[in-house]
Amino acid sequence: MAKSATVPQGEQTEAEVLWERARAWRERPLLREIYRRYFALLCGQLATARRPAGHERERGGSRWVGRVLELGGGSGNFREYFREQHESSEGSVGVGGTGGVAGELIASDIVPTPQVDLAADALQLPFPDGSLDNLVMQDVLHHLPQPLAFFREARRVLRVGGRVVMMEPYISPASRVVFKLAHPEPVVMGARIFGDEMGAEGEGGYGNDPLVFSGEGAFASNQAIPTLLFYRDRQRFERRFPDLPILRRRRLSCLVYPLSGGFSGPCLLPQVAWPLAWGAEWCLAPLAGLMGFRLVVVVEKR
Repeated sequence: MAKSATVPQGEQTEAEVLWERARAWRERPLLREIYRRYFALLCGQLATARRPAGHERERGGSRWVGRVLELGGGSGNFREYFREQHESSEGSVGVGGTGGVAGELIASDIVPTPQVDLAADALQLPFPDGSLDNLVMQDVLHHLPQPLAFFREARRVLRVGGRVVMMEPYISPASRVVFKLAHPEPVVMGARIFGDEMGAEGEGGYGNDPLVFSGEGAFASNQAIPTLLFYRDRQRFERRFPDLPILRRRRLSCLVYPLSGGFSGPCLLPQVAWPLAWGAEWCLAPLAGLMGFRLVVVVEKR
C-alpha cells in the first residue's frame, strides 16, 4: 500500500504521514509556491507586539510580532519558510524590507518530530496565561474534536491584542464535490459544534459541547468545522467568545490549489501553464464563495 501524505493508511504511523508530507514538499514545486503564498498571507495577519527592551529595530521597517506559536507544524514547512524569510544575522527572527515581520517562532505539533521545537496538545498548551503574542495554524482546527475548547485555551495563553491566525479548508459547492470524490478526510456539514447555551460551567455551555467527530489520532478530522464555525455558527461563536472578535474571514483558492493535487493527488497543471493559472486565480477571486477551497480566519483577543 502506498504511503499517504494526508492520513495514515494501513500500518502507517502518524509520524510517517508527516515524513511523506515533507517528501511531497520537496518534490512538488507548485505545492511549495502555493503554500509559500499562504504562509506570507498568514504572516501578514500576525498582531504587532511591543519590542523587548534593548532590541534594536530591524532595518527596513519590519513589524515586531513577538512570541509566535505555530500549532500543527510537524512537517516543518512553515518553520522553514519563516526562518528562511525572517531570520536576521543576530539569530532573532526578522526580515529586511517593507512589510516584513520580526519575532520569535516556536514550532509545535501533537506528534513529536525533529521539525518542531516541542510536542504540545492545542487544547492544553504548556504556556502561562497571557504569554504569547500570536498563534498561527495551517490546517489544524478541523483536526480538533473540541474546537471551542481550543479557543478557550487560545484566549488564556494570548495577551490582550494577540491573535489566532489560521488557514483552513473552506467547503464551497465546488470544493465539497472535490473533497468528497478525491480527498480522504470527511466533510460532515451536519456536525454539531455547540452544546446548550448554558452548560455545566455556566459560561455559554462548555460543559455540554459535543465532540465534533469521533475518530482517534492526530489525523482524525471533519473538514467542515471551520466553515460551520465561522459561517453557519458565526453568531453563536461571537456570543460565546465576545472577547475574541473575528477580524477577518477570507475565502480563496478557486483554481490553482485544486489543480495542484495538494500533497497526494496528481498535479493537473504543467509548469508552462502556471503564470496563466495564477492570473485566472485572481480573476476568479470574486467567486470564492462558490468555488473556494481555502479559508483564512483571524481572531484577536480583546
